Amino acid sequence: MSVDSLISKPGIRALGIAESFRLDLRHSILVGVVMRSDGVIDGVSLGRTTVGGLDATDAIIGLFRSFSRNDVQVIMVDGCIISWYNIIDLEKISSELGLPIICLAFDEPRGDVVGALRKLFPQDYEVRVSLYERLGKPRELLLPGNVRVYVRFSGIDYRSVRTLIRKFTREGKRPEPIRIARLIANAVLNYGIKEP
Repeated sequence: MSVDSLISKPGIRALGIAESFRLDLRHSILVGVVMRSDGVIDGVSLGRTTVGGLDATDAIIGLFRSFSRNDVQVIMVDGCIISWYNIIDLEKISSELGLPIICLAFDEPRGDVVGALRKLFPQDYEVRVSLYERLGKPRELLLPGNVRVYVRFSGIDYRSVRTLIRKFTREGKRPEPIRIARLIANAVLNYGIKEP
């Protein structure tokens, strides 16, 4: 996907995905919002991932497929590591769905993730470390107002990532599809969905 094609299409559709979870629950709430670049929402779906699990990648693929549509041009996710160290495989999602995917972080990455994985998940930390290392280092992206976000991506180049994020960000640092998905996820979690 080139910068020129992104700029030339007025109605780009993005699937924004965000989650909300608590450590005392087995599953997190996963929300997908399809939004056009003019701000119109034309799809919402719910899913879930296992808190501390290894199913985030499959959950995102399943959430995308639940829409049964072929007009989404890009997937944006609120973080590459969700639901308490449930690490997303960006390359698998992009390859399997044939779409570019962008993960955003809104604070500068810090801390010893590998050390935390070894300590918290001794039974499968090697799988998690492999997934984490496959993500690579995030790249900094500067938005208007001197706002910094950090991005990882697959199936797309950095210039196109920058164009897309700027196209979908109205104010602050979260692109609108992610911001709305996050609001819905928090509301659903706070409403008190009971575990089966």
